[in-house]
Amino acid sequence: MTSSLASTISLDQQLAEFRQRRFLAMPLAGILVWFALIFTGLFLSPRAQVLAVFVGTGSIVYVAMFLAKLTGEQLKFKSNKKRNFFDTLFLSAVAMSFLCYALAIPFFLENYRSLPFTVAILTGLMWLPLSVLIQHWVGVFHAVVRTILCTLAWIMYPEHSFVLQPVIVVAMYVVSIAALELRWKRLQQADWAGKSNAQFAV
Repeated sequence: MTSSLASTISLDQQLAEFRQRRFLAMPLAGILVWFALIFTGLFLSPRAQVLAVFVGTGSIVYVAMFLAKLTGEQLKFKSNKKRNFFDTLFLSAVAMSFLCYALAIPFFLENYRSLPFTVAILTGLMWLPLSVLIQHWVGVFHAVVRTILCTLAWIMYPEHSFVLQPVIVVAMYVVSIAALELRWKRLQQADWAGKSNAQFAV
């Protein structure tokens, strides 16, 4: 069913509004969770490490909802008439990534050390559609480099998976958050400059 927002605002306008977002809450939630997984990987038992990965990565969305209040963002995860179409599109990509746990679980049952590797790869896929939507390199960079590094780490050091995989993901988040913040500041400056020019024109 077409929402009332979609019926009054064109897709071009909704996309323009979507691209003005800061996109900070979700990466911040991700870096906090994966940073915590470094320590669970270092100090907890294998059973606790596994539980931490499942619970931690599954809670990223909820942590992001809390952090959004601090970053000034509006994360509309619940279906409602006012949600931007491109919010829905991006959230479908997030859901797709989590559905891929169905691939990670059988691999995990054969070798429990594979869990952080497969989850790191699969949950990183959502960055690709984000890159397309906001027309910025950061999503492609994050997804591709994260996949390559995590795969190499698994091939070379599978016994350190519960520590090394989170370290790689955290490092990728550091770079990506910095890139997203730089992008947002440039958008803010461009918006301010546009408003100033409009005032002078009047």
